Amino acid sequence: MLVGDESCIPYQRPPLSKHLLLGTTCAERISLRSLDAYEKQNIECITGDPVIRVDAAAKRLLTESGRKIAFDHCVFATGARARTLAVAQGPGVYSIRTLEDCHSLQARLGPDFKLLVAGGGYLGLEVAATAAKLGAQVIVLEQSPALMSGKVSSYTSSEFESMHHEAGVTLVRDAAIVRWEPLESGWKLHLADGSLYQGDAVLVAVGALPNIELAIEAGLQCDGGIVVDDAARTSRGGIYAIGDCASSYREELGFFARIESVQNALEQARTAAAAIAGKDRPARRAATFWSEQHGRRLQMAGLANPAKPCRDLVIATANGWLVERYQDGLLKIVEAVDSPLEFIKAMKRLGSVESGNT
Repeated sequence: MLVGDESCIPYQRPPLSKHLLLGTTCAERISLRSLDAYEKQNIECITGDPVIRVDAAAKRLLTESGRKIAFDHCVFATGARARTLAVAQGPGVYSIRTLEDCHSLQARLGPDFKLLVAGGGYLGLEVAATAAKLGAQVIVLEQSPALMSGKVSSYTSSEFESMHHEAGVTLVRDAAIVRWEPLESGWKLHLADGSLYQGDAVLVAVGALPNIELAIEAGLQCDGGIVVDDAARTSRGGIYAIGDCASSYREELGFFARIESVQNALEQARTAAAAIAGKDRPARRAATFWSEQHGRRLQMAGLANPAKPCRDLVIATANGWLVERYQDGLLKIVEAVDSPLEFIKAMKRLGSVESGNT
């Protein structure tokens, strides 16, 4: 039984900020599976009826409509929600996490529309690129000195900054927003340096928060996420957690962390399924991430300790570039832009010793 709060069957979320927002695909085409496919596998889909309580001891859950469901095994796949700002609430403030979010913003985008984007990470930049392609005037305000700060190499950050400039996107780095002023139609943002930016709407893309409130109430161990072991098991028997809501130990980092990526969610889903079925746990793969901006595809694999610097080696390829990122003499991360073959080859060398450090 698959129980969800949204009224539609599960769908892919990465297209929301790209192809769906652009209008080159539709909601039906991004569904993970058709309703018929679930029925053929004897999976009952309950939509629009969120679980409001989980009794871990009695192995029973309660939904909003009053359904009482007993279980032998329960998997938390509650994901994460957009981080909001208390000072930025009301009409004209958007986020992108659901189909409804996407459709609401899409209805307004077009020529002469001015969009302010708070946050220069993957999501904010993807929406900025899409909005610019639809003819909107876009201003991105990022509080860090660089775009995608802490996520990519300085070389890749700089190259993508140039792409956005060429596409007509205004980028403001080191942007410290000190006041959000709602207008009759739109918003005005006041920065610490005295500059003002006004738009018809604001997209807030400042990260995500894991949906763990239900798990906390159920007595599961949580620490920035639902804590799980290498089999995706939580602190209570028969209950598992996967995806953006789960925090697992990462040997590459040396601590527990939530990994927000499709690949990680799929891997943890296979791991939980194997544990429930009494099968061998699938081998863990390197964490992978990707982004599309202005028609360029960025692929990343691996993790590095954010508290330590990396030594970056940039390699030109036929259509883009590859960046090998070394930490403590080991290849920790690889980045590739429009270079899928080079990316796959480099992934196989993750964890290897840097040349000259043997």
